[in-house]
Amino acid sequence: MAQVIIEDEAIIARTWRSWLHTVAIGAGTGFAAWVFTAVISRYIIEPIACGATLNAAVCSDATGMAGNIATIIVTTIAMIIMVRLRVIRPIIIAVASAALLWGLAAWAEGLLWLEIIAWSSALYAIAYSLFSWIARSTVLWLAIVLSILIVLSIRLIVLG
Repeated sequence: MAQVIIEDEAIIARTWRSWLHTVAIGAGTGFAAWVFTAVISRYIIEPIACGATLNAAVCSDATGMAGNIATIIVTTIAMIIMVRLRVIRPIIIAVASAALLWGLAAWAEGLLWLEIIAWSSALYAIAYSLFSWIARSTVLWLAIVLSILIVLSIRLIVLG
């Protein structure tokens, strides 16, 4: 009879390949977020909001609003990709990363497009890496609570 020996009960084992997939998905998500932000801002929000002088406040925040819409879209796409690749707890990784980087387009406004792509890709890759490491915990509530605490603490530090 075969005997199963569990070496570490606190975390779910992951391969380097799985971790690299998650980091690559994060970097791709960051790139896609910037592309979607630019497209949504230029072709949807600016023609609607900036065409009328009554919507000057919305027009001035077109990039931020487009970035938030793009974040929702790319988070959904990234979750689907991670489910297809059988990444552990993709909803924790994607939603926590989206919550952490919410408003990134508004923060990056004024940078050159190459800088925005680099920062967006790097920050999403780091966030996906961090939350995929946290999602390895075998205790689901612990992974969720840690993710929430990290998002809240970093957001409080960044916002001031």
